[in-house]
Amino acid sequence: MRIPVNYPARSWECRGSVLRYRRPAFTLVELLVVIAIIGVLVALLLPAVQQAREAARRMQCANNMKQLGIALHNYHDTHSTMPPGAIGWGVSDAAWEEKRVPFARHMLDFIEQGARSDLYDDALAWHAQPAANHAALYGYLSIWHCPSDRSYVNENYQAYKGNYAVNWGPRTYASTDSTIPEGTFRIKYGARLADILDGTSNTMAMMEVCQAPNPASGARDNRGLIWNDDAVSSMVSTLLSPNTTASDVGADCQNQPQVKLPCTTASKAASHIASRSRHPGGVQVLLCDASVSFVPETINFDAWQAASTIANGETLGLNSQ
Repeated sequence: MRIPVNYPARSWECRGSVLRYRRPAFTLVELLVVIAIIGVLVALLLPAVQQAREAARRMQCANNMKQLGIALHNYHDTHSTMPPGAIGWGVSDAAWEEKRVPFARHMLDFIEQGARSDLYDDALAWHAQPAANHAALYGYLSIWHCPSDRSYVNENYQAYKGNYAVNWGPRTYASTDSTIPEGTFRIKYGARLADILDGTSNTMAMMEVCQAPNPASGARDNRGLIWNDDAVSSMVSTLLSPNTTASDVGADCQNQPQVKLPCTTASKAASHIASRSRHPGGVQVLLCDASVSFVPETINFDAWQAASTIANGETLGLNSQ
């Protein structure tokens, strides 16, 4: 038999009187080499894909904070001041006031949430709103959620948590110490832009916090609960450095170090929580000029505290190491 001239002779074999074409194939060694190469490529590409996804999430998070910053300025244009950090808890030994109002309520009309704002009865405290309105009023707010974190719900009020809290400065929730510099917000107080003598581009308005999951024990952990005026809910201080491993302090938080949210029990007045983020390496902050900055967790601690005060005359900036 003649082998066709278009095919190499080594690709043919004779079995008895039959000439057959032998198809080329991978050897076992070649197959293992290909699998190894694919494995190496996947190992190299996965971190890059994850980094790209995290970069996109961080960009979305920064955009959320930017929109909140614009809303703060629109509120200021309307009311000549920023909204109070919270209303409801006396700074002395007084009892709870009848009408408790969280910071988020003041923002609804300025973040295109007029329908929710119409549902809110300002004659009632936030926790006394009609139960039939809870799901609609306290539902998910994408502008308040960092996509790098999970979204949790406080089951008591069907209220979603969020990732952005107002800057309390280097203070506990109800501190009355006049020697401690003021932050941008406190109980019944939101600064005017004219009050921010350190400069709006040097002073933080809001910072990231991590949403606390609901503990398996059924205990309450209000960290990140924006629909609440309590101490650990929607306000954050600079008594601790960003992404610290030190414990938050509060009456309404549970010790959850397994999710990087440690906490030590204390009174509401002494409560304070740190700025934390699910972004690697630091936290994002909203400055009072409505710009957003990523602050590394290695920031100089004095600079971190300086950026949280409105009129303390510090010269350190957020880029100080």
